[in-house]
This record gives sequence, structure tokens and C-alpha cells, in this order.
Amino acid sequence: MRKKIWASLLVVAVIGMIPVTAIPTTTVAESHEILGEDLPESLRYDSNHPDVIYVKDCGVFEKVDSSLIDYGEEEVVVDDVQKVTDKTNVIVAYDATYIKKGEWE
Repeated sequence: MRKKIWASLLVVAVIGMIPVTAIPTTTVAESHEILGEDLPESLRYDSNHPDVIYVKDCGVFEKVDSSLIDYGEEEVVVDDVQKVTDKTNVIVAYDATYIKKGEWE
């Protein structure tokens, strides 16, 4: 009986030493690039002009009709969203005007 157990253990040990090699397989998915020309005009405009801009610690700015806004120069940031501060009330960027609608949450 002991010989059978030792023989079984020896077989298991030998099999365990045999390196198991797996053939690496790489699956490459086919990708499709979507160009701006492929989008309808309305989607192309919206993808370049966000409706809301979230600026951490400074507020949430929503796109509005620029003719309805009356503002002073000290509260406006033009073209560079990186220059927004907590005192900024208006952003003019992305060919649109955004007014502060709330605080960053």
C-alpha cells in the first residue's frame, strides 16, 4: 500500500515539474476612427462646444446666449479656462459664452 502511495506521489511530483507552456494569444479588435467629417453638422458643433463646463473649486458654467449677458471685465475669462478663479462669473471660450450657474460640488 505504501509503495502505491509513494508511486502516486512520485508521478504527481514529476508531472508537476513538467513546465506547462501556454501559447500566448493576442486578439486585436478592429478599430474605426470617426472623423469630424463623418458626424452630422449638429453633432459636430456640439462635440466642439460643451453645454456645461465644470471647473474644480470655481463653479459650474452653463452655455447661454451671449447677447443676454451684461458683465464687467474683472469677472470674465476669455479663451483660457485654466485662468478661471472663484471670482469668475463668465467664460468666453469654444466660440460660446458660459455663465456661472452654481458652485463646484
